[in-house]
Amino acid sequence: MSSDSAFAERSEQRVAKSRRFRLSSSTAQTRKRRPPVKKTVQLAKDYIPRDQETEIPTSSYQPLSLPNEPRIQNPTIQYKLTQTETDDTFIATIYKYDDTRLEITVGGSVDMPDCVKINIRKINITNTQTITEANFIVDYNERCNIEKNLKSAVILARIAVSFAFTYFRIDKFILHDQSKFHCKTSARSDYRFHLYGRELLKYGKTWYQRHLNAHIYHPRTLEDIQRYLAFVNTKPCWNVFSQTTHAERLKPYWESSKSYKELVLTLLDEIYRVNPDSKVDEHTNINCHLLYPWFNQVTSHFLQDLPETDNFILRDGFPFVKGLKVEFIPENEVRYDGLTQGGGRRGNGYDGWYDKGFWFTERIR
Repeated sequence: MSSDSAFAERSEQRVAKSRRFRLSSSTAQTRKRRPPVKKTVQLAKDYIPRDQETEIPTSSYQPLSLPNEPRIQNPTIQYKLTQTETDDTFIATIYKYDDTRLEITVGGSVDMPDCVKINIRKINITNTQTITEANFIVDYNERCNIEKNLKSAVILARIAVSFAFTYFRIDKFILHDQSKFHCKTSARSDYRFHLYGRELLKYGKTWYQRHLNAHIYHPRTLEDIQRYLAFVNTKPCWNVFSQTTHAERLKPYWESSKSYKELVLTLLDEIYRVNPDSKVDEHTNINCHLLYPWFNQVTSHFLQDLPETDNFILRDGFPFVKGLKVEFIPENEVRYDGLTQGGGRRGNGYDGWYDKGFWFTERIR
């Protein structure tokens, strides 16, 4: 080999080595600039028998301190919640059971606990690791705001979750989809139907997914939802509906409908909400009879595990309510006579508060 050839070969080797070094250096610098990996919580295999999701994304955040929180450990404290999206005002009550458990209720008064409940507790998932879990329950009623004129459960749910995420550390926020919508037909008749069946049929999503950006992780549940959504676009044979009490009235609707979805929505579109002061007679919401019992039966057949299977709210991507303002209510200003916290009478047998039949859940709108 000539000296020129040897020199050229050594030069090429030095250039290749230099390129490899620069590439390695560049790659290392690129890796350094990558954002940190999002924190996740690894669950034990037997943690949730029904929902065996292996990972739940968990945001790293530091909650704010509650305004004017008493220095003395008071087990019960109240706050007034307002926001800039609507004129609705709510009362939040925090019950502290111990260092590992507390409950938040949000509604129209201190003594009206049935609007929103959020139970927060620490859970041991391994011998050395814990997560903070929140369970969410919502029950819509017009009196769930101070003004007693709440038009929708959406703002109620969003302000409650916004309050919880802002002032409490929550790793795993669970929403159990056991909601019903009520259909008032006469002075004492009330039909209750699965809300998740109606929401999935009309929108292809649960109510929590549509309004709170919730997620479902269980693969079997996702498969059941797809089976249900495929079924509603078919037209079942008449035998599916023939056992209904008013078959002769239902059959013309079935004959004119091209699919199960069209049949259900046709009946639901003729149902309206009944208020305590609404005039109710034998003609009110007569189509509620036609949905019973087959609508709940079909929904349960396809979505049998959905009420127990969790919808999860992730803090990243949650539609926080705008302009949330939280005001501490001193203990000496808390009143239970219904005047400060919303007015009106409760449970006297006249205003219909305990008569669930008066209420047609607004969430189906």
